[in-house]
Formats: sequence, C-alpha cells, structure tokens
Amino acid sequence: MALLTTNNLSFTYQKQIVLKNINLSINAGSILTILGPNGVGKSTLLSCLVAQLPLAKQTIYLDGQDLTSLKHSAITKKIAFMPQKYQITNSLTVMDFITTARVAYLKFYQIPTKKDEALAAQVLKKLNIYSLRNCFVNTLSGGQMQLVALAKALVQEPKLLILDEPLAALDFGYQQLILKKLKDLASQGMAIMITTHTPNHALFLNDQVGLLYPDHQFLIGNCAEIMTTANLEQLYHCQLKVFTTPELDYPLCEFL
Repeated sequence: MALLTTNNLSFTYQKQIVLKNINLSINAGSILTILGPNGVGKSTLLSCLVAQLPLAKQTIYLDGQDLTSLKHSAITKKIAFMPQKYQITNSLTVMDFITTARVAYLKFYQIPTKKDEALAAQVLKKLNIYSLRNCFVNTLSGGQMQLVALAKALVQEPKLLILDEPLAALDFGYQQLILKKLKDLASQGMAIMITTHTPNHALFLNDQVGLLYPDHQFLIGNCAEIMTTANLEQLYHCQLKVFTTPELDYPLCEFL
C-alpha cells in the first residue's frame, strides 16, 4: 500500500481553479520531484498534502486513512513539511529551533525531554551541522538555514518528508549537498516529495517525476519516461535538450 495517495485532488481559490484532478502516489523509499512554471500550484499542492488548506473528503489518503479524518498531531507524526522559508520572529538557538518539531510527541505544556534533545543532536551530527547547535538561527547563512530546516523536519521522525523548493537561492555546493542527503534518506526508507524549478534536480534524483502544467494537466511517472525534451519544452515553452554523457549515470537538461 502506498504511503500517500491522492484521488482526483482539486483546489479552487476565489473561483479560480488552481489544481484539478491530481492523482499521485508515493511509497516508502521513493522520491517524487514536482516541476512546473511559476504560479501553476506547486506550493498549493504541497499545502494540501499537509492539510494546511481546506480539503474535500476522500481526496488524500495517508497510510490508507482519509487525511481529513486525522488530527494534526497524527499527521505531523507521519509527514514533515519544510516550507520555502521560515519566518523567524524571535531569537532561538539551532537546538531550541529544531526541538520544537517534537511538539506532536509532547503533552500540553511539556518541554522537550532529554531523549528529544539527544535525537536532535543525533540529527545535527548526521547533517554535519552539530557545530551550529548554539548559534542563533537568525545569524545563519541561507545554506546553513536550509540544513537546519531539514534537521527540524527530520527530528519529527516522519515517514514522508515534503520540501517546497528547498534549493532555491542556494549555491551549487549546498544544492549538491542537500540533494545527496535526500537520496541517502530515501535509501533508508523515507519517502521524499520535493518541488523545484530546475529539471537537473529531478534528473539527478532519478526517481518519480510529476509535471504540473498551466492548463492543470498533471503528468507523472518514472524519470526516464517523463523527463523528455518534448515534455519539458511543452512545460516551459522554450527550446531545450535532455541528453546523456558518458561521464554521468543520469541525463542532463540544457537550454538551446
């Protein structure tokens, strides 16, 4: 059984159709990359999948259960959502910031336990950012903040990690670092869903891909069948080419 599935998921905002009949599924250990131009509803789709927007019943299922029937705490124990940006309104250390992700496991007014703090430290070490634990989050660079945000999501111990454009505005090195971390997490059994504006990210991850078109068409399948020159030219309305090189075990996409 798929970890998460949608059944003709649609969403309308101010009488304008944003999403129409989206059908997708994601299994443990797989990565689904969503591509699409600006304004087609990629972020809206993710917000629906984490129940941040009003949903019709029987359109999203998590572990076989209707998402609308689940409490917020039950959802956050299975799905961690990493938004494009965090609005930091107060000065928290990295350790304090990421342990807030344990709220679903705590009783009302309970503070994080020693076990929660140990888990947070373990995650920071795995991401090689343990040295930042006492830094204030509002002093971090963009790349450091994205890694800390990823750590916060992982401290939830989710089955499914959903990331909204986590590589936007990051330099080349940080992009590669986070993409490799996502592949590692998938190899350990976690399901990953990510949005991006860069076709080469989907080609590097080389798993499932969904293309969201301005006319609300949603094309989904494995990377090889979806990431074709024809599909991407139709998606972005520009000339490009998907090609292979002997040096790499995955294709590349370039403008012409």
